[in-house]
Amino acid sequence: MSWLKISSAVFAFSSFQFLSLCQQPSAVINPQPPAVESKAGYLTISADIEIPPESQKIFITPQTTLPIMEESGETYVFLVNTNFSAVCCKIPKYQKFMVLMDLSKDGKSVYFRGGIEAEVSPFKFSAGEELPITGEDSKNYFVSALRRKANVTVKLPKQTEGIVFSKKSAFAKFAESQKRSGLEYYNGVWMPVDKSRDLRNSQIAGDLEKQKKLDTLRAMADSGVIVLKNGKIVHGSCKGGDKTSILFESENGDTRQYGIDDIENIDCENAVALGNLDSANQLVLKARGLMDSSPGEARKNIEQAQSCLRKITSSLPDITEKSREVGALLTSINEKIDSGLRRKGLVLFNYEAFPADALDYHQKKGHMLTAGKTWINPDQLCRICSGSGEIVCAKCQGFGKISKKCEKCQNGRIKCHICEGSGYRPCNACNGIGKFSRSCTRCGGSGVFSGYYSYPSRPSLYLSSGTFSVPCSPWFYYPTYTTRPCSECGGTGNLSIACSYCGGAGNLICPKTEKCHLCNGVSFFKIICPDCQEKGRIPCPDCKGKGFNGEAQKYPGQEANPESGTGGVSRGAKSQTRLP
Repeated sequence: MSWLKISSAVFAFSSFQFLSLCQQPSAVINPQPPAVESKAGYLTISADIEIPPESQKIFITPQTTLPIMEESGETYVFLVNTNFSAVCCKIPKYQKFMVLMDLSKDGKSVYFRGGIEAEVSPFKFSAGEELPITGEDSKNYFVSALRRKANVTVKLPKQTEGIVFSKKSAFAKFAESQKRSGLEYYNGVWMPVDKSRDLRNSQIAGDLEKQKKLDTLRAMADSGVIVLKNGKIVHGSCKGGDKTSILFESENGDTRQYGIDDIENIDCENAVALGNLDSANQLVLKARGLMDSSPGEARKNIEQAQSCLRKITSSLPDITEKSREVGALLTSINEKIDSGLRRKGLVLFNYEAFPADALDYHQKKGHMLTAGKTWINPDQLCRICSGSGEIVCAKCQGFGKISKKCEKCQNGRIKCHICEGSGYRPCNACNGIGKFSRSCTRCGGSGVFSGYYSYPSRPSLYLSSGTFSVPCSPWFYYPTYTTRPCSECGGTGNLSIACSYCGGAGNLICPKTEKCHLCNGVSFFKIICPDCQEKGRIPCPDCKGKGFNGEAQKYPGQEANPESGTGGVSRGAKSQTRLP
């Protein structure tokens, strides 16, 4: 008896819990923001509806990729964008269609290698779906529908039953009640206003920090140096960029893309200082290797290194200390170069070593060094070329190339090779016909849908196939055969479908002219200047390319030893160094 009481109590408690769960209110689903904001209003679907298509068939042109909306064991359903709206089309998984279709790797789209005639299916809307209105005419709404994470425009008749108009979206209405409760929508979640403000400020601070790093990266690139996280310093020039990175070409010609995560966390001023310090170190290494073989080149590298050190204005103690060490090393190398030149009895002039007596002779005589190798009197210098021996080519103005008018085109345009200047080209989908012809599926291409026999003394016998064999009988029993033309094709046996690519016209608009490929559309092209052979300069006609008039001035005894008075002086050097 006690067992029955316990069982009854357990059953009663279980029933109470079940009823309580059944009576609990369902969880409220928070509406999400609409994918498209609409000023015209929103339509809410109260029940599942299907919008019938305006046409039964649509032609999918070759080389087209369409997303898969639905897939079953027998058919594919695709979404096709037309001129004003999107429609759904259905293609059976038959062999004749599948050989023209290539499924993507993710299975979400299909590439059509050939043209396919597809059957248009109704566009479906689910109950509760909210559609932003993007436009309207006298009979239809144009609404935005979300399908496969993409917004498509669909034509929805105004007389459709089961649609409710609202000026505000469900999200906007729900947001008003949430705001009255002190909640705010942020990053897809409703939260208190204080918390959303803190998160927003934190995100703004993070965005500002990223923007600061990006500005530093761009400033580094514009200054010609980038300091990477691994300590490597890249010298070069900026070649553009986007909102998150820049393209930087190094001095060795290697172009790479750098982002804010690739650079060291320092400001642009210190980055430039590190770049100058690195350049000075490299020049020191070159000068140290050239001290004995080419003291003039070594001196040039030292002066360039000193110029790099003078540009360093960093406040970091490490950079300041390293720059002092490099400066002391430069002083030491300079002293070694000077002592080596004194031992050999040489002095530097224009970064080249000369015997001291020969250089002293030319300078006392007031001679000047021209073209980097010849001593002359100042009045011997050619005034036409200023001692260079060359002048700018008058024919090409120093560019090395001249313009020649293109003889093939007129103002850079030639007749279009496709339409031959007519302005129209055949449609590549229907081959210029404007329609597609196929056999009627209702009559099988015969043009006759049905036939029947009429018997004089019997009722007419209806035959769906149009054929029937009757035994021989007297003439008054012989039946008469009558055919009925197919109402689908009008008795022709063929159906014509207008090409959707050209609208049935058979041709497409084509430009009458095209760009000339010989001159690239500019009506002229560049050729090498025949006078200077692309050099841009020609020998001076006054001094015959020597840079001076008359004979060169020579140090006494130079005829016996021609190389004793001059060194291999570098042409174009501007700095002069004279050592006692």
